[in-house]
Amino acid sequence: MRAARIKIVAPTASFRYPHFLVGKQLTYSMPPPSTIYGHIASAVGELPAPEAIRFAYHFVFSAKGVDLEHQHIISTSPPDKLSKEQSANLKRWRAEHRLSLGGTVQPVFREFLFQAELTLYLTPSSLAEAFCAPVFPVVLGRSQDVACVVSVEEVELPLAEGAYFENTLLPFAWRARTGRGITVLMPRYVAPPPEREPSFARYVVLRTGDRVYSGNAAVPADDRRRIVRKAEPERWSIDPDAPLDKGVARGLVFHSFVDD
Repeated sequence: MRAARIKIVAPTASFRYPHFLVGKQLTYSMPPPSTIYGHIASAVGELPAPEAIRFAYHFVFSAKGVDLEHQHIISTSPPDKLSKEQSANLKRWRAEHRLSLGGTVQPVFREFLFQAELTLYLTPSSLAEAFCAPVFPVVLGRSQDVACVVSVEEVELPLAEGAYFENTLLPFAWRARTGRGITVLMPRYVAPPPEREPSFARYVVLRTGDRVYSGNAAVPADDRRRIVRKAEPERWSIDPDAPLDKGVARGLVFHSFVDD
C-alpha cells in the first residue's frame, strides 16, 4: 500500500468530549476521526469526499494539564441575578438604548494535552501534496492549538505477518481480541452544513503502556499482550521506518469516515 505520511507537532492540543457541555471540559487522549477529517479538509482547502479517504495514525503527548478558560454565554435577555446597583444601571441604560443581546462570563476548567505529536498516514497518497502547502492554518484540535507540519512524504507500507500496535486507534471489532486499551465513543464524521449531522462510532484507544502484539512477534502464546489470533492467516500493514520490537515493526490499522 502506498500512503502519505505526515508528521505534525503542537505545543498543546485538546479534543473535547462533545457530550460534556458544563463543568470541566475533558479531552480525549487521541484525536477523534472527525478531527482528522477536519484536519485534512483544512489542508486541502475544501471538504474532500470522505468515502475516498482512509487513515491511520500514531499519536503521543508528554503530559496532560488543566487550564482555566472563560466561556461567554450569549442570550437574548439579561442575566437573572443582578445586584441592586447593576439593576439600576441596566434600567438607566435601557432607557437610552435598545437591548438585543445579553451575556455572562463563566469560568470553566479545560483539559489539554502538552507537546503532542501526530504521525498521520493517509490514502490516497496524493494527499501529501496538500500538506506541503496547507490552504488554512494548521491546528491540532481547537483553532488556538496551532501546530506545525514537520515532514511530508509518500511511503510504501508493506504487509507483514506480525506487528505491534500502540498509541493508536483500533476498530471496536478488535475488542474481543484484546483486553488492553480503553473503549471510547468518538465522533466519526460531521456532515457538511447546514445540517452538520454528526455520526459516532466505538473504538479501542491504545495508549503508551498498552502495546499489543500480533502474528509472528516473539511473544509467548499465553502472553496477555498478544492479540487473539483469527482462524485464517493475517497480515498487517506496517511502517518500515518505525523501531522494531519483538522482531516486528509498528502496525497500522486504517479507518474510514463513512463506510466500514
